[in-house]
Amino acid sequence: MNTKHVLSGLALALVFVPAAVAQKPKPAPATPVTPPASTAISLAADPGTIIYANATTLSGRVTGRSVSGVVLRLWRDNTRPYGDSYKPTATTVKTAKNGRYSLTAKPLVNTQYRLVTTVAPAVASPPKLVQVRIRVGTRVSDSTPRRGSRVRFFGSAFPAHDGRRVTIQRRSPSGRFVTVARTRLRDAGTTKSTYSRRVRVYRDGTYRIKVTGDGDHVNGLSRLKHIDVHG
Repeated sequence: MNTKHVLSGLALALVFVPAAVAQKPKPAPATPVTPPASTAISLAADPGTIIYANATTLSGRVTGRSVSGVVLRLWRDNTRPYGDSYKPTATTVKTAKNGRYSLTAKPLVNTQYRLVTTVAPAVASPPKLVQVRIRVGTRVSDSTPRRGSRVRFFGSAFPAHDGRRVTIQRRSPSGRFVTVARTRLRDAGTTKSTYSRRVRVYRDGTYRIKVTGDGDHVNGLSRLKHIDVHG
């Protein structure tokens, strides 16, 4: 046999054999994975506006694949603009078998809340703002004065809001409250402010006191006070 032909055939074999060995079987397709059901948390506040030192009930429901026994932590943001300064609280709540939950909160200033799951991946509820009214108390020096006499309206506002406007209002026949006098809150210590203003009255009327709010609290409204005028 021609030596040249033998060497040529051997060279071809060396070229093609490694290529055949390099081919590996394709891996089996991965088993499809069902994505976990999405989890959602609802949140409501009742009432949505409270009087200072009162409480509100935060409640809602967790929906998704697993809803029983989910631990939620309460987060809050009480600085405006709300939504960028949330901080976790020590308050947690566990959902019932149907995914529902309920807890009590007692904010002292306007506060936005969220409920967040305590396990990863964390899921948060939509935000809920709870507003806090200034607490306003009112008294009168005489609830049955003579016509044309002066009646003193006085009381306290909590927390302290020294310098805020105080408006004395009387309910009109249409049901609207009309301003009859104004004054300002005065310093009465660190926890409260006080006010006092004399108003001349000529006829029966139902009155209330309104204290203008600020960034931390909304307008405070006292209970209604009825005055019966005689003579």
